[in-house]
Parts: sequence; structure tokens; C-alpha cells
Amino acid sequence: MSLYKLIEKPWGYYVDIYRPEDKKVVFKRIVIDSGEQLSMQYHKGRTEFWYVTSGKGFITTDSPKSSLYVTEGDYIVIKPLERHTVQNTGKEPLEIFEMQAGTCEEHDIVRLSDKYGRS
Repeated sequence: MSLYKLIEKPWGYYVDIYRPEDKKVVFKRIVIDSGEQLSMQYHKGRTEFWYVTSGKGFITTDSPKSSLYVTEGDYIVIKPLERHTVQNTGKEPLEIFEMQAGTCEEHDIVRLSDKYGRS
């Protein structure tokens, strides 16, 4: 099991807090720098639960609440195949704790658009 592994990204970083060998559940801390955003993406085999612990952001999804501002204490559930992205709209880092359930591997990310040129 990998604990507390920091992964740097162009938008900030994430830290794997809990990632067992079977990868059926993953828990991570995501930190998005001011003005940065994650790619518009979806996952084929996992559900994600996001809980905002600090900062301000704007989440866009396919769900009926297609766009919403989030701040400390807000949460959102992202279902498999649901397109989603989040942008930090504040001056401080946006911190989100994420729990994944299902196919919790990076190869399950399907990027639709990305401001950093990743495919």
C-alpha cells in the first residue's frame, strides 16, 4: 500500500493518502493552485466523492447542476462517465479531499480537453 506519495501536476499536486494494492478504493488530497484547473475528463469505471476543505472553485459537470461554485464544506459526487472539471477561482490554493471507488487507476482518466496540452 502506498501512503502519502506526492504527485506534482501542472495545476498543483495531489497526495495519495490511501491506495491499497487492489485499488478498489483510493483516498487523496488534491491541491489546485490559484487560477489553475484540472482537465475536462471522465472515468469509465469509478465514482468520485469530492469534499472541499479550503479555497474557492468552480466545478463543471454533466449532472443537472452542471456548473456550481464551491467553497469550504461543499461536496459533490461524480459518477462514472460524467464529464467534469474544477477550476480554482480564488487567490488561495483550492484543497479537495477525494475518495474514489471502483477502477481507481490513472489509466481510467479520459481527457476531453486540457489547458496544459496533455492527452
